[in-house]
Order: sequence, then structure tokens, then C-alpha cells
Amino acid sequence: MRAPPPILLVVLVATALRAHPEIEAGLARLNTAVATQPGNADLYLERGELYARHEEWFHAEANYLTAAELAPRHAGIFRARGALALARRLPAEALSFLNEARDLDPADLSTRILRARALRQLGRNVESGEELDHVLRQSRSPSPDLILERAALLSPPESLRMLDGFLSRTGPVPALEMRALSLEESLGRIDAALARLDRLTAAAERKEAWLRRRGDILRRTGRETEARAAYTAALTAVSSLPPWLRESPESAALANELATLARSPSSSPP
Repeated sequence: MRAPPPILLVVLVATALRAHPEIEAGLARLNTAVATQPGNADLYLERGELYARHEEWFHAEANYLTAAELAPRHAGIFRARGALALARRLPAEALSFLNEARDLDPADLSTRILRARALRQLGRNVESGEELDHVLRQSRSPSPDLILERAALLSPPESLRMLDGFLSRTGPVPALEMRALSLEESLGRIDAALARLDRLTAAAERKEAWLRRRGDILRRTGRETEARAAYTAALTAVSSLPPWLRESPESAALANELATLARSPSSSPP
């Protein structure tokens, strides 16, 4: 498929400009740059990525096609076209583009992450995990979201071991701790989950949410007396907050809920 002629790209730009005023400044800058450097593939690539961020797939593809004609072996263009196909739920097409991008620039970790997602959408979870393992090994400070994405491809016991391995190096990371806590509970490791909660509670400046979570776990496992004690402790923690926090709508709503939970054995949290 050939790129649209320049006049069509101008029409596409004008149409999307009216549809998304919030990208007007970016488009105005890029349109001026394209007019002065019509042979610069990177400008079409950047404009395509701007459209893609606003889910203007047709306009994004038009710019990527022009960029690809100007620079047929540009790794960034293959990566962008792979990301676009992935966003459009076309994982096989995405993988084809991302394989090219990886071969042209094996060190680009963003390509490897996108490739892992395409593989996962295709049901090739082992290969997806191997790609994410590569990224995690190469990243100095991988994001919690990326770690959780890799953990989701493992069995619950393996996932828990992986999360604890990262936590032992990074220290507490709320998103990872919450996932590990859920895994411990799902595996029936209630005492381990409670011990984790105790550590998190001790380290937290605000303790009421962790105590509430402790009560929820205890109630789900039938340990009613301990659950009510945890809810009472959480209510006490809310009561000890400074007035400006204690009297906020969120804290007031939590206090009312905790008071109900603490006195009602039949109230079962989700």
C-alpha cells in the first residue's frame, strides 16, 4: 500500500485538527516542519505518533506509510507501525512489524515490550515471558507495571516468588506488595498474608487502609473476632488523624463503614 499523496495528507491533517483541538499546537509545529523538510521521515513518524496517541488510526497510518517510503529500514517506523497494529487488535500484523524493528535495533527495549504484548495476544505466553525477562534483565529500574505484566504470565506460586525477589531488592513497592498479598490469600497462605500486612502497616504513615485490609482477609477466612478487632483498630487510626484529615469526606465515609463492620458479624466485605 502506497502512501497518500501530499495533498491528501494535508486534508487529513486539517480534518483531524478540527476533530481534536487539543493536538492543534503539536500539529501546527509538525506541519510547519514538514513543509520545510518534506523528505524528513522522522517528522512524519512523530506526526503519526501524535495521531496514534489520540486514536486517530487512519491519520497515523497515513503518516507512517509516508515515513516508510522515505526511510524503508527505519527501526522506529516499524516499531510505531507495530504499536498501531497492536492498538487496533491486530497482533499478527503487529508481530511482523515488531520483528523487523527488533532485528534492526535489538537494544530498543520499547520494541521488546510491544513484541511481548503481541505474543501474549497471540497466545504465545512462553515467548512473551521470555521477551519480558530480557527487558527486565536489561532495565536498571523496571516499572512496577512491567513487573506485574511479567508476573501475570506465571503460575501463582511462581508469580509470588518473582514478586518477592524484586521486593527484596527494591524495598516495599505498593503495587507489588498488593499483588503479592492477593496471591498469598488466593494460595491459602493466610498467615503469610497477615504477616506481610503487619510489615506494611508498621512502615505506613497512614495505617487505616492496611488495617481495613487485614480485617477483610480475616473475615473472609472466618476469623470473625480478629476481623472485628482489626476494623476497630482501623477506626481508631482514623480517629487519631488530624482534624483536617479526619473530617474529610473520604475519611468520614471510611469511619462510618469501619464502625458498621466492627459491630456487625454479618457484614462480609467483597
